[in-house]
Amino acid sequence: MLKISPSAVGMYEQGRREPALDILAAMAQIFGVTIDFLVTGKAGNTEEEARLTGLLLERVNASDLRLNNRRMRPFSREELAVLFAAMLMEP
Repeated sequence: MLKISPSAVGMYEQGRREPALDILAAMAQIFGVTIDFLVTGKAGNTEEEARLTGLLLERVNASDLRLNNRRMRPFSREELAVLFAAMLMEP
C-alpha cells in the first residue's frame, strides 16, 4: 500500500532510517491515526478524540454502575473499557 521495499520497513523498525513526510502521511491515513501519533506515540487532543473519549467514559461508568448491582460481575472495568473502545472503532 505504501509502495516501499521490505528493507525500508526493516530500517524504520530498527531505527536506522526515518520515513519521509509523504510516507508518514500515508501511514497515518492507512492506520486512521495522526502523524503526531506515529511520531510521538501519544494521541492528540482533537475535538473528535475528546468526544469519543467522553462517550467511552460515559458508557463505561454507566455499565460499571449497573454491574455493581449484580452479585456476579461478568466484566471488570478495564475489560468494559476495551470492549467499548473496540465497538467505537471504525470497521
